[in-house]
Amino acid sequence: MARLTIITNPTLAPGFALAGVQVIAAESDAVARRALARLLDEGEAGIIALDAPYLASLDYATARRIDELVKPVVVALPVGAHVLPEQRRSRQIAELIRRAIGIRMTFRENEQ
Repeated sequence: MARLTIITNPTLAPGFALAGVQVIAAESDAVARRALARLLDEGEAGIIALDAPYLASLDYATARRIDELVKPVVVALPVGAHVLPEQRRSRQIAELIRRAIGIRMTFRENEQ
């Protein structure tokens, strides 16, 4: 069974852990990059979500490796309560679904 793993900062990690998700608390970009590399090498995670700043800090080779992988799906975890406007969140969710299952979804304006 595929599993969800979250790589986030130590402040947010306990909240995800309480939800029952596997969490890696990364104190820095470097720690997050090492944790991500380990998870990619292990090949057990189905979805890896990491804080957007950590994802943005990846080197070109790692970012390209992620883009070429079918599994796991690696996604950015927005930091902060109001990072993305609603319309952009819908597009981001649709893109995650497309990457995960290969089907492009569209949302009506009033659907949430």
